[in-house]
Amino acid sequence: MSDAHQLYSLLQIGTSRAAGVRAATLPPELEALAPGAAAADAPDGQAETRLWLSLAAWSLWSRAGRRPADVASALPSPAATERLRSCPPDAEALLARLLQGSAKPALLREWLRALAGHGGRLPVRFLPNVLALGTRHAELRTDIGPVLGERGQWLARFEPDWTWAAPAAGQDERMQHWETGSIEQRIAVLRHWRAGDPGAARDALIQSWAGEAPDARARLLACLAVSIGPEDEAFLESALDDRRKEVRLAAQALLVKLPGSALRQRMAARSAALLQLRRPLLGRASLEITLPEAVDKAMARDGVGAGAHPGLGEKAGWLADLLAATDPRSWTERLGAGPGDLLLLAARSDFAHALVRGWSDAVVRGVASPLELSDWVHALLRFRMAADERMRQQYPRDFFDLFAGMVPADLHAWLADAVAASRSSWGLAELALLDLLVQAATRASASWPAALSRDVVERLLRELPALPNAQWELRSALDSLAGVVDPPAVAGLEAAWRAGAPEGGLHEHIANFFDTVRLRHEMSLSFQEPA
Repeated sequence: MSDAHQLYSLLQIGTSRAAGVRAATLPPELEALAPGAAAADAPDGQAETRLWLSLAAWSLWSRAGRRPADVASALPSPAATERLRSCPPDAEALLARLLQGSAKPALLREWLRALAGHGGRLPVRFLPNVLALGTRHAELRTDIGPVLGERGQWLARFEPDWTWAAPAAGQDERMQHWETGSIEQRIAVLRHWRAGDPGAARDALIQSWAGEAPDARARLLACLAVSIGPEDEAFLESALDDRRKEVRLAAQALLVKLPGSALRQRMAARSAALLQLRRPLLGRASLEITLPEAVDKAMARDGVGAGAHPGLGEKAGWLADLLAATDPRSWTERLGAGPGDLLLLAARSDFAHALVRGWSDAVVRGVASPLELSDWVHALLRFRMAADERMRQQYPRDFFDLFAGMVPADLHAWLADAVAASRSSWGLAELALLDLLVQAATRASASWPAALSRDVVERLLRELPALPNAQWELRSALDSLAGVVDPPAVAGLEAAWRAGAPEGGLHEHIANFFDTVRLRHEMSLSFQEPA
């Protein structure tokens, strides 16, 4: 009797009635098909389960036109043994709710970080869902990676869209990706390479540079931001002469970040004579501003005139470009005035918008870290809250990304001071402060302290009736704050609000706010149970 017929006979009579049946009775080709599934889904000792799984796999591959023996030889090695803890059952149930509903990425990010803090891994059944989610929402990837576990990293190898989650390739595989991979694979290899051996990675890019597609050059060049150093300057300087504008812009941006670069020195020298502080014996001090007369080839090569500056004249735009590539701390030293005083002086000048745009761009472009530029960052934030709408539009769109680089405790303390310094009764004048709080909330890496959370939410709930013309701003604030306030500190405010809250208006949005807060509190508790 053939092995297949013998197996079918055993299934008909049941292995419990067939003496001596063990896993060893499986033919070698079926033995290779069954272990992974059996180990994952069936308790040890259930020979019937292994037989069923083996024959099901055999039948499936046979219908696909493949012989089991050929399939077994082509199967990948199984995933390594898991080292992370299992996800707590209550947390797993909560993840199911988040994935089934329309949960915001911020809530999923908080759940993933809680799982990482627990030392746990994603449940196997949700791995495809979460990997697909990370493919659609790149901002979640840094939080998904640490909790994938061995099975998740193993699974990511078999779907091209999930390569971002696959384990780091070996040296041979990385070199193959660098030479023949897609642009995404080559960028990933180059960034990884830069982190370990910046010089070798740069030399590899230099060697392939002439043959790179024009569209790929700027993206590959941007990878040099990882571990950037003085040794990269010569290559970046040469890229300033590239025919493609995107490449030149990428090189300029990197050279601005490089301390002591020749480009920064050239821009600082050009801008030095443009601003002078006049302190007359009588009257107020003022900034005397001299606009650049023209842009020569050397200035254009360094990026002056490359950007668009809506609302500014041509020469005022050149001034903004020069300031954006100059460390703003040099102005406090050269002019003998602090950032706040310089901004007030700028506001009284004819070129206030150009000055604010240039200085805020300099902070964002990374001429120094947010910590090193903390005086300028805080001064620009305070100035923005007191400015009119047109002045606020001079700030770059990514200005508030600086919050992500600040130390959470320092940021929380600054926000608390800003709230405390505001009027006791909020009105339309506080919408700028509210916008700042929303921007900080959307970029938060940790929950706000209890005192700050309660103070902000209490003020909002108290002043909502007085702000009938700011419904959209208030809705946005409630949605953003729900994901960052401290749940225990805020949950106690719900009962008082419901007792006196009228129907209509923002009632539904406030109710949703408290629903989210309760969900986050439930999330926190779900990870506190014993593993």
